[in-house]
Amino acid sequence: MFAELQDYPQMSSKVHIFRHAEGLHNLRQDARISDASLTERGFDVAEDLGRKYLQASTNSVSAIIASPLRRSIQTSLTAFPRILGSSHYPAGSGKGVKTDGVTMVLDPDLQEISDLPCNTGSPIDDLLVEFPELEPQLRGFTSNWFEKTGRLDPGSQAVAARKTRILESLWSTAERLRAATDSEKKKRTDIIMVTHEGIILQLVPNANIPLASFKTFTLTKSATGKILLQ
Repeated sequence: MFAELQDYPQMSSKVHIFRHAEGLHNLRQDARISDASLTERGFDVAEDLGRKYLQASTNSVSAIIASPLRRSIQTSLTAFPRILGSSHYPAGSGKGVKTDGVTMVLDPDLQEISDLPCNTGSPIDDLLVEFPELEPQLRGFTSNWFEKTGRLDPGSQAVAARKTRILESLWSTAERLRAATDSEKKKRTDIIMVTHEGIILQLVPNANIPLASFKTFTLTKSATGKILLQ
C-alpha cells in the first residue's frame, strides 16, 4: 500500500511528441549530409502534419520546444504557423499568430544523439542565414552548441543525464503553464516537442513514432519525485 502511494502521480500534463519530417539524409540514405534539410516532400508532409494535429487538439498548446537541428526547426515552422507567433516568420509573409502566439524554444538537449554529420547541427551564423527571425534565441547559444562532447557526448552516461534534463525542463514548463492566471491561457496547458528518434526512444522506450508523426503522452511526477512520460 505504502509503495503504491509513493508512486501516485501528483499532477499531469499532455506532451505531444513529434518526430521531424523527412530529411534529405533519409531520402538519400546518406548520413554524411551535414545538418540535413527537409526534402521538398518533407515540407509538404509537415504542413499536413500540422493540420492533422490541429484537428485533434485545437487551441490547447502554450509551449513548443524543438531541437535546433535544421530539419526540426523547418518542421516546426512549417507545421505550426497557426500556433507560433508571427515574429518567427518573415515580415509580410502572413504566417504566424499576431496576438498571443506561442514562442518556440530551441533546446540543444533535443538534438539527435549520435555525432554523424546528418545529426550534427550548424554554426550559429549559418543558421541565421536561413532563420534570421530566430536570432534572439540563436545568439544565446554557445558557439560550440552542436559539438557532441561533454554534456552532449553520445556515451550512455551523458545521454542518461540529458534525458533527466529534458524531463526536468518539461516539468518546469508544465508547472509554469499550470500557474497561468489568464482565463484563456489556463485552458492551454499542452506542450509540443519536436525532436528525433534517438531522443524519443530515450524518453519513451519502445515508442514507435515514424517520420512526420506524433504521439501524445502524459507527463507525470510521482510522490517520490520521478518524472515520467506515459
